Amino acid sequence: MLAGPYRWRMNDYLLEQEETIGKAKNILKEYFDQNLNKGTKIEVVWDASKAVLRGFLIQQNKYRKNLREAKKEEIVKQLKETEKKIIKNPGDEKAKQLGKLLQTQYSALLNQEIEWGIKTMKYKYFESANKTGKLLAWQLRKRKKQRIINKIKSEGQITEDPNEIKEKFLHYYEALYKKREDEDINEIGRYLERSGGEQLTEEEKALLNEPITVEEVRDAIKKMKPGKAPGPDGLSQKYYKTLEEHLAPVLCNVINNILQGGEIPDSWREAYITVIPKADSDILEIKNYRPISLLNNDYKIFAGIMASRLKEYLNRAIHKDQAGFLPGRQIKDNVRHIVNIIEYLELRNDTPAALIFIDAEKAFDNVSWHFLIKCMETVGIRGPFLEGIRSIYSTQRAKLIINSNLTNSFTITKGTRQGCPLSPLLFIMVLEVILNKIRETPEIRGIKIGTKEYKVKAYADDLVVSIQDPTEGINTVIEVMEAFGRLSGFKLNKNKTKVLIKNVDEQSKNKIELESGIKVSKKIRYLGIWITPKSINLVEDNYNKTWRECKRDLDSWSRLQLSWEGRMAAIKMNILPKMIFLFQNIPVIRGTTMFKDWQKTLSRFIWQGKRARIKYKLLTDRRDRGGFAVPNLQLYYEASCLCWIKEWIVLENTDLLDLEGFDTRFGWHAYLWQDKGRVHKGFSSHIIRGALLEVWNRCKRLVEKDTPWWLSPIDILVIKKLNMEGKRWTYADLLRRSDKGWEIRPYEELKDKLTGWMQYHQINAVWREHKKVGMSKNKSKFQLEIIEGKSKLLTKMYNQLLDWDTMDEEIKEVMIKWAIDLGHPIEYERWTKLWNKDMKFSACVKLRENMEKMMYRWYITPIKLAKMYKTGERTCWKCKKKEGDFFHMWWSCEEVKRFWGLVYDELKKILKYSFPKKPEAFLLGMVGEEIKNDDQTLFQYAAVSARILLAQSWKSANIPTISEWQTKLIEYMDIAMMTQKIRQQKNTKFINDWNKFLSYMESSLGNDKITVGII
Repeated sequence: MLAGPYRWRMNDYLLEQEETIGKAKNILKEYFDQNLNKGTKIEVVWDASKAVLRGFLIQQNKYRKNLREAKKEEIVKQLKETEKKIIKNPGDEKAKQLGKLLQTQYSALLNQEIEWGIKTMKYKYFESANKTGKLLAWQLRKRKKQRIINKIKSEGQITEDPNEIKEKFLHYYEALYKKREDEDINEIGRYLERSGGEQLTEEEKALLNEPITVEEVRDAIKKMKPGKAPGPDGLSQKYYKTLEEHLAPVLCNVINNILQGGEIPDSWREAYITVIPKADSDILEIKNYRPISLLNNDYKIFAGIMASRLKEYLNRAIHKDQAGFLPGRQIKDNVRHIVNIIEYLELRNDTPAALIFIDAEKAFDNVSWHFLIKCMETVGIRGPFLEGIRSIYSTQRAKLIINSNLTNSFTITKGTRQGCPLSPLLFIMVLEVILNKIRETPEIRGIKIGTKEYKVKAYADDLVVSIQDPTEGINTVIEVMEAFGRLSGFKLNKNKTKVLIKNVDEQSKNKIELESGIKVSKKIRYLGIWITPKSINLVEDNYNKTWRECKRDLDSWSRLQLSWEGRMAAIKMNILPKMIFLFQNIPVIRGTTMFKDWQKTLSRFIWQGKRARIKYKLLTDRRDRGGFAVPNLQLYYEASCLCWIKEWIVLENTDLLDLEGFDTRFGWHAYLWQDKGRVHKGFSSHIIRGALLEVWNRCKRLVEKDTPWWLSPIDILVIKKLNMEGKRWTYADLLRRSDKGWEIRPYEELKDKLTGWMQYHQINAVWREHKKVGMSKNKSKFQLEIIEGKSKLLTKMYNQLLDWDTMDEEIKEVMIKWAIDLGHPIEYERWTKLWNKDMKFSACVKLRENMEKMMYRWYITPIKLAKMYKTGERTCWKCKKKEGDFFHMWWSCEEVKRFWGLVYDELKKILKYSFPKKPEAFLLGMVGEEIKNDDQTLFQYAAVSARILLAQSWKSANIPTISEWQTKLIEYMDIAMMTQKIRQQKNTKFINDWNKFLSYMESSLGNDKITVGII
């Protein structure tokens, strides 16, 4: 059964070498010239091309490895000779520097062997100790055992035998992905014909079936994300991006051949499946492992193009009750719906109801291929597009990766393909069938508000059915689900399906459990949010619980040796995502006390319980304005609320508005702009409405200083009724500019929009009131970015709030102090360049941290210490003569000045030209035209090396030597190379940046074999 532990994976570094890229392109061109259109099937030619390039890359990898080994042996030999010199003469500074340089070369060669792993990491923060390649994320994550499966339970017996473990996993997945033998295609057809579904329009049919273009293939290749594990062929996205010129046209022809009924390449049928344990589950049970499929990238290009086309139809055809996998649909839509239902039932306590949270067993893995294909045919998908789907869902095979070993191949005959871009879209097409059945079954009585009935919501395989009179309706729901499941493969898991009841007595509750076989729960976790029959529990069950976990994490991280920057990064990477998830899904916090407490906790973590040296507001400012982008949790929460309020403003989602506003007395705009919440006290009793309105009232005059163009006087004047329809005309529709300013258009122009003269006069009366506030010439930023925006709404809204919050900190106090010390003002543009360019010369957090500490004058001086402890000792620690203020300690002290003079002299030798010795360049990194563009990165490393040496001997009388500076700069060459790899820059960038320094060291040390970074 064991197929072997070896799985070849392309070394991405090979395709960064211009020589290798040129050879690869020539081989591909020659291969395709000799084999395309010569009688061999195109899919065979394509697969063989991958084999040819794989062989070439293996040969190149071996060649490069041999070069590195030879170089390493040469370096080791030189290191031994250098060590002998140092032993013989411990004071030989030249030998010590040579040894350090050789060690750096050796380290660089080792890094080249593992750099493909560095590139796959998403985090770019080095730890404070700057052991290059060790990232902050590694420190923060909890220690997990290796993914070694030591034992499993099968048929009640525990086995620890590795081969038996692999055998059991193989048998389990063979059975899981094997189709049922009793599938009745005719019965499936009859069922789907009765189920309806949105038919394709002629335009949609044409779009789906158009031939694939080379531009589509190239666009799909450009969108591929780096760092993803390749499939069985081992070829990463780098292969396709680098060789796109030769691959895209041929791949386009392969795809179009498939759509015309041809075969798919045999390699596209393959997958590797790795298994990872589910959280908080019994890892002895095989069913508690989640399968993750690794598919070949060329297949994913094909599937991605097909998915892009299918989305155009699904966006229209899939009911908005389904919130997943389509543009503009999010988890928060479903959570908002559930909370609104509970709030409605809280007030309508005479309505017994239940929310059924349906769990499907291996939902994606059990989909019947016959049902899937027939489902697509039923809605009118035919021709080339359907041929493409058939080619995928005809034959598939996979191998399992268990404890780093491959099993034998097994056949897959059911389930949507895991890891495929098409799979979620195909799944929601199948799921829409049962959702339609539920909507159309009159025996399933949803929650009725006026003429509207709210029955079902779905996000992927998470379904929630809302029903009135659950003692009668729950069994009907189960019957409909099971009838669907018999044909589609959807298996209802009664053990994990839960029911939340509202306004139901104990006797009825027992009846529900007994007859349905489903447990009634007091608390349910739905899409990551804890839901109870009482919405008042949302804060305790979600916010308080999550924050307690965050505090435990912060306490744990406090014991790690994280840098100051590292602690701020930890908050952004680990705390912020958890809180944003809650903000976006349940914005129900009242008041600001909670945020102030959270901020105190975060500040205490950042400063390790010591006095803060920089105001928290400055920490939260954007990096491009000299801040540190530490999250302001209150602003993120308010931004989330304002994004939710967008629904009240645009008035388009009437289903949501009728449910959320089931008991409102006025139009939504009356609450937003006329303070009707003070008249209708019950408006804010609703857990969502009250929290959102509170935030709106806090931020209203920030986001809209004048009367907004989106405001609708018609909605303000309306007498609220359930299920109101019709356009609510806004001031953008009703106003015009005249010599007297803004005014309502004449009645003749508006009569088709209004109910009559009475409404026209009412609108004029409202306008006269709003006119006093003022009407701006243009739409507000809030309206342009949020109300009319489609993407990144939270980020845009947060940035708007942050701009207002930090407005008084644009000109920072430290900027004024630096101008005083330097004796001349520094233009704001120079500060902007420092923040946006100069500080980004390295990915190493320690180096960036030094620049930020310099800017904010972090270091405690003798004068500051004297003030803090009320002592009289204010003398400089270096010269022992003058008072030690900040600028003296860093620049004007005679001892320090001498050191800077030596550094300056050496830099002139390295760069081979003279330049002014400006303190702002050496201390702040404000490099101008005096340093040539090609030399600015090296200058930054040279300056930061000197500053760090001075900081390391801060309270000492010692002054660094030029030899120590050279050694430090040699150390930072390794960091420079790692920066290049993390930023995916070409090797020539490192050579260009450091070539002058390497030449300088060669001449200084007499070593003519410095070849760092070129192998």
